[in-house]
Amino acid sequence: MPVKLVEYDRRYLLASRCWLRDPEIASLTLTPPFTDDDQERWFLRLASKADYVVWGVELDGIPIGVAGLKNITPERAEYFGYLGEKWAWGAGHGTEMLLSTINEAKARGCHWICLRVWRENHRAIALYRRQAFEVTRDEGDELRMDRHV
Repeated sequence: MPVKLVEYDRRYLLASRCWLRDPEIASLTLTPPFTDDDQERWFLRLASKADYVVWGVELDGIPIGVAGLKNITPERAEYFGYLGEKWAWGAGHGTEMLLSTINEAKARGCHWICLRVWRENHRAIALYRRQAFEVTRDEGDELRMDRHV
């Protein structure tokens, strides 16, 4: 069964808290340290963000990750996402999550999607290249990649 994008609710907030505190996941996603209060304030502001949308990612009803779009304009959006459940890594779920999010960007009228990725996140970079993303800017520890949708 393919992954599904679902409402990002408190279940995902709490799972994200654990996932993003895992040193490997924090490193791969370039996540800075945060407190529970920081995350709660972020969660409470979600409804007021017009240029930002986030989804929980589930597989057979089980939360496995997070995906979203930010800096959304009529023409373009920036993708972000990660699989927090390591048992889900390497099974094609990242590709499904990315393609589902690209479809959401298209539905919002976006023609371009970009993303930022840590230059050492080789598996993610390979995934993005397989999906026609090209490096458009080298920003030190990060690469910016873009593609037409």
